[in-house]
Amino acid sequence: MPDTPPASPKDRYPVERSGTATMRPRARLISLIGEDLISDEPVAVVELVKNAYDADADRVTIRFEGDDPNAPERVVVEDDGDGMTLDTVLGAWFEPGTVAKRVRKSSDRGRVYQGAKGIGRFAAARLAELLFMETVARGEKEGTVALVDWGAFDEDSYLDAVTVDYEVRPIGDLDHGTRLTLETLRKGWDDDDYEALHSRLSRLISPFEDVKDFEIELVVPAHPELSGPVEPPEVVLKPIYSLEGHLDRRGHFTGVFKHQGETVREYAGEKLGKEGENPLCGPFQVEIRVWDRDRDSLQPIAERHDQTITDVRRVLNNYSGVSIYRDGFRVYPYGQKGNDWLGLDNRSRQNPSMHLANNQVIAAVQISRDANPELRDRSTREGMVLNTEHKALERWFKEVLALLERERYEIRPRQDADTIVDPIFEVFDIGGTFDFAQAELGRDHPVTKEISQTQKRLREGVERVQNVYSRLLMSAGLGHMVDIVIHEIGAPLGKINRKLTLLEKRLGDRLSDADMKAVSPLVQDVKTWLEQIHALRGRLDPQTPDKRGRATSFSVEDEVRDTFELFDALMQKQGVETLVELPDGPIQVRMSRAVLGQVLANLTDNSLYWIRESKGSGAGGRIHVRVESLDGGFRILFSDDGPGVDERDRPLIFDSYFTRKANGIGLGLYIARLVVEPYGKISYRDDCALPGACFEIAFEKSVGR
Repeated sequence: MPDTPPASPKDRYPVERSGTATMRPRARLISLIGEDLISDEPVAVVELVKNAYDADADRVTIRFEGDDPNAPERVVVEDDGDGMTLDTVLGAWFEPGTVAKRVRKSSDRGRVYQGAKGIGRFAAARLAELLFMETVARGEKEGTVALVDWGAFDEDSYLDAVTVDYEVRPIGDLDHGTRLTLETLRKGWDDDDYEALHSRLSRLISPFEDVKDFEIELVVPAHPELSGPVEPPEVVLKPIYSLEGHLDRRGHFTGVFKHQGETVREYAGEKLGKEGENPLCGPFQVEIRVWDRDRDSLQPIAERHDQTITDVRRVLNNYSGVSIYRDGFRVYPYGQKGNDWLGLDNRSRQNPSMHLANNQVIAAVQISRDANPELRDRSTREGMVLNTEHKALERWFKEVLALLERERYEIRPRQDADTIVDPIFEVFDIGGTFDFAQAELGRDHPVTKEISQTQKRLREGVERVQNVYSRLLMSAGLGHMVDIVIHEIGAPLGKINRKLTLLEKRLGDRLSDADMKAVSPLVQDVKTWLEQIHALRGRLDPQTPDKRGRATSFSVEDEVRDTFELFDALMQKQGVETLVELPDGPIQVRMSRAVLGQVLANLTDNSLYWIRESKGSGAGGRIHVRVESLDGGFRILFSDDGPGVDERDRPLIFDSYFTRKANGIGLGLYIARLVVEPYGKISYRDDCALPGACFEIAFEKSVGR
């Protein structure tokens, strides 16, 4: 018999009573939603400003009012927008979750709606206990006045039982628009809150001039310096370096790099990423502003704006980060203080000379709902969904940022490569103390001179510590990990070999000759793979810290071929052909084999990367190695048919942390130079067998010949 499908839960027991019911949410749901969707008071104010923009206002004013300027009693948010009719108030504003904006998507003036999820009323509930709303629709003589007591939305009441009083009457001082008076504030505002609000509002509107007809005014009686039209501080408008432009759908960047406001380089369709690779996130615009944060770089800026270096750094700390703007408005919390969503700080620590830290960058990325539909908000209004498209946006922005970093690297004096960038080290800058002593005591006072000498010694010490610190962060544990892997992988490999031999014996006892003949090739394949793992383990063993510097006797040819064997899988995947030219007789040397292996591995890795970047994945390539005998040593000419090294980069390629790879560290050739120096030198040439990169590695001393 066929199986009887399980009964529905409602059919399992006799029905004694039935009916219908409706869900009755508690009134406090309003405050609960506000707490979850609105993270803090500045965010709440921003949501009300977005509502004013959606209402086609030209201007919105946020005023803090009360008898005591230091303890405001209310916040007034007033705009000159379209206002609302009574029907709109009752049918949209009083309906949380309304679809009104979802249906139209844009205002009468063509503004893309920013508040399409109806967050405004929750923002008002977050800010104060009482809301007095006055609104007059454009072209109407009378307006609507409503008083909302958020205290009535408590856990004892149901949402449908809470009433809101309203009136329709003339509002003499409001021609059109909406005025929200928020009484009985839920928290006191302090200096940090006002500064945070000003910072949030000043970065709310895109710097790309998408929004040209909307002004925000802030009135804070306790802080006249923050009152008036909201604009970012002058300091952030004039960076040391800047890059503006756009990335198209095919990964081509067009823009301008400037240094101190002067154009240094223009990009016209510069292809980023791999050939044929397109940004999955869609096209976007960028404006990147960058500062060097060392004292010498900031001193002229501080003097120009009549500020201290501490003041300048504080401003940069408040405004630094990479913000995302969609259809003209910032997506929170991208670019917020401490929101290093791109991991720039960690990236900078890996390569401090080349890569920028988050607190050096004030950047804007412009996207749109139409051109970037898969970059969507999270339901919490905090950031965007972390999907594949978002990951692509992170990667492609870093590709653009790398253009600026390369230009900056060439402009900056080499000796300043390890200046103070990480906030950890800024506390050791006593420049402010020196300035104070000089102003109070004079330049020639013994105390001033002693502070000056201390400052110099401290700066030199910090630079050395930072350099070591950055490198340790990058390499901490790597040597130890190699030791562990080499040691621990031996035991399971031995067990697998023994189990495989036992398995093969037992299969032979139980299977027919025909079946065993079919199984044997599979067993042999496993044995071959195990031998490859054994060979790789043996290849890595000399790289462990306790063996790396030992001198051993070996054949140069063997080391070249062992290196290529190590990269065999990658070479086959790309389709790279290798050619090794050797002298008539073997070259046997006594030196650290790991040195030659490390240099060859770095050059091979670089060649494979640039061949793949220039030709495309799997599109072939060639690497040529020529070994020549020298009196007392040998030399190797290593070349490929990739793009080669740009002529202007050749003096830089052996510097620490210099790289043209999008996510490179920049230590490969630097380390190669260091390890070769006891034996000879490594240099770049342009006369090798292949037309791409061309290196000569000369081992002329201490090689046992």
